[in-house]
Amino acid sequence: MAGAAIGTILGVFNFIQGVRQRRVRLRVRPKVVSVRQGHCFYNSNELVPNSVPCLEVVNLSAFPVTISEVGFTLSGDKGRATLVPGLPRNLPCRLEPRQSVVIHASEKMALPRNIKSAYAMTECDETRLGDSPVLKKLRNLNKVSG
Repeated sequence: MAGAAIGTILGVFNFIQGVRQRRVRLRVRPKVVSVRQGHCFYNSNELVPNSVPCLEVVNLSAFPVTISEVGFTLSGDKGRATLVPGLPRNLPCRLEPRQSVVIHASEKMALPRNIKSAYAMTECDETRLGDSPVLKKLRNLNKVSG
């Protein structure tokens, strides 16, 4: 009787673990990048003058994932503002497990005022959202100036 209960519990545990391993898991973190003396300085906590928005995407899945689109979701109209990649990386981008990529916006990209969160979309149309202190400060700055 006890063996059957333990077997059932282990079966349920293995089922849940299998489902989790087959799920696309991405961490999307909005940042800003500033270039000084030829070096890139990334910051996800503070807004930096003369900086360019960028998004860091980390593949936490147990399998490779191809990122096809990144950007920002917008509040109100359920629209999106796609981040137009600048140098050094273009999309789509294949990420191996535990690999990350930082996608810079083009320098002339103006961010919309009603940003809600950042997103990354895979080739299979799986979308994951992310937030950071920089994005929260940007939203607060837009509320004050808007």
